[in-house]
Amino acid sequence: MNAPSRLQPFIAPGLFIAPAAIALILTTAVPMVDAVLLSLQRWNAMTPAVWTGFDNYVRLAQDETFFRALWHTFYFTVCTVILQTILPLLIASLLNSGIRGSTVFRTLYFMPVIISLAISGLLWAMLFEPNFGAINSLLRAMGLGAYTPLWLAGTNSVMPSVIIVSVWQSLGFYLVIFFAALQGVPKDLYEAATLDGAGAWSRFMNVTVPTIRPVILIVVVLNTINGIKVFDQIWVMTAGGPNYASATLGTYLYSIAFGAMGASNSRLGYAAAIAIVILVLSIVVSLIQIRIGRRRDLDAQIEV
Repeated sequence: MNAPSRLQPFIAPGLFIAPAAIALILTTAVPMVDAVLLSLQRWNAMTPAVWTGFDNYVRLAQDETFFRALWHTFYFTVCTVILQTILPLLIASLLNSGIRGSTVFRTLYFMPVIISLAISGLLWAMLFEPNFGAINSLLRAMGLGAYTPLWLAGTNSVMPSVIIVSVWQSLGFYLVIFFAALQGVPKDLYEAATLDGAGAWSRFMNVTVPTIRPVILIVVVLNTINGIKVFDQIWVMTAGGPNYASATLGTYLYSIAFGAMGASNSRLGYAAAIAIVILVLSIVVSLIQIRIGRRRDLDAQIEV
């Protein structure tokens, strides 16, 4: 068989894949390579770029603000992964149990998802306003004026406040994913567990969780990636303040690349180095989570 004959089965599939592959290369691969090259240069978008090698990465290793942003990113990611996995799963399980009005509740929970992150951030920033915001006004009306925090203006309360907004925004999206997964769990498994005397919590831990473990893994990975690259709501609500108390890798990258609050001190090469760090962290952490998840699935199959 000659070479053209061997390639014949791949021509038609290749033609179908080619448009998407070309678009992916032009919109993802080429910009990614450009970003890597830019991270090895010093450029302010005004003067010609200067090749500096790994100087930007060396400076990152000595940048205290970068490590503060890295810690805040880690803190935000861990909290949102836990909350945005456990809460939607529990609520989806409750709605899947057959309670009345589950369709209405699913709709209400999903409504925040259709609001853009920028708009929801602005709305919550007004709610969190310490002097005239609705939340503190309600606390004062309830006689709890002594317990009104500064929310976004306090260094200790700003990150929890941002996490609350993130959970509120994303809960409905992951709830729908879990609810769809729960619809595929065989009812026979629950009936068998009930006959064996298992209660609601036991059925949840021993039937629901193991059955939809692949979906849980997907949600964890999605939450992790979104946490590492978080930017929109934090920038809209706090711009990384006060005093970098809510700065993440994404907001620090933006302030370096385009100037904090309109300043003209762009350092695009340095910002590109931060972007590469975000990319590497997302890939490495996701691969570790997938590997752990697959290993647990393999162990479960072996036990069975």
